[in-house]
Amino acid sequence: MLKKDNRYNDWISIGSDIKKIRELWESTSETSLPILVTGEPGTGKSFWIRQSYRIRNLDLKAILDLNFVNKTQSSQSLEKLKNIHTNSKLQAVSISEITKATHEEILFLTHWWKEQKYSEKKPLYLYWELSSKEQTLLHENEAFKDFYDQLKSFRFELPPLRKRVSDLPIFISYFIAEASNTLRKKVQFAEEDLYGFLRNKEFTNNLNELRDFIFALVGFSNGKTLRWKQIPLHFFTNETISYPITPGVPMDTYEKEIIKANLLFTKGNREKTAKLLGISERNLYRKIHDYQLEDFS
Repeated sequence: MLKKDNRYNDWISIGSDIKKIRELWESTSETSLPILVTGEPGTGKSFWIRQSYRIRNLDLKAILDLNFVNKTQSSQSLEKLKNIHTNSKLQAVSISEITKATHEEILFLTHWWKEQKYSEKKPLYLYWELSSKEQTLLHENEAFKDFYDQLKSFRFELPPLRKRVSDLPIFISYFIAEASNTLRKKVQFAEEDLYGFLRNKEFTNNLNELRDFIFALVGFSNGKTLRWKQIPLHFFTNETISYPITPGVPMDTYEKEIIKANLLFTKGNREKTAKLLGISERNLYRKIHDYQLEDFS
């Protein structure tokens, strides 16, 4: 994601793993090699491709966007590829939603690329992006698999947000500034407990979901700091968790462990813990005392 910097309108890459990916990405972008970028939803695949446009100094008007969601648009784009010899201004092709292409479209693209890569004309840059789910679908169809094999040589997999802990505070600060500017708020900071919660939360849509979350908090904030107590209760629930039951374990043992787990989850916040458990704070206070859980509250 963007950071206030003057180099390529720089992007956040503090962690060692993402920094190595970025260095290789920049190096590859200085060649004419095709680039495949993969990753979970919301990891910034399209953003990284745009950064390569900057490095290669490409004219955005000379980039053919081939997205197979819009069949009318994709058909028009494919026609331009078929008549590529008449379009000398075309510099790059960017392909997305490839698994929604027809069998015939994939065969055409594969044949087109085999001819293009051996062309003696000015190189045409090729980009394409794949989600994790799309990669699985590609391998279930022989035509898709052949296309993948032709263009997988320079494949970059962007890590999910949960593997970018070093970058998280910078993303949060950036989104706070963006949200405050967009929503005309005065929020500038987030308290430490909020950072702790976000480090442990699973964002299935990664950066997009984190951004939406920060925008929601900023929208309901009136001060300069985002606080732990502002987090809506539903962010503490997880409907995908299953609870194993072991026969022969006393009821009070389960109750103690459930209370302990929720106290840890809310960082000892009794009000939120009581709401999660569906009991009163007074009742929770008594149970904390009975089970000797004072160190967790």
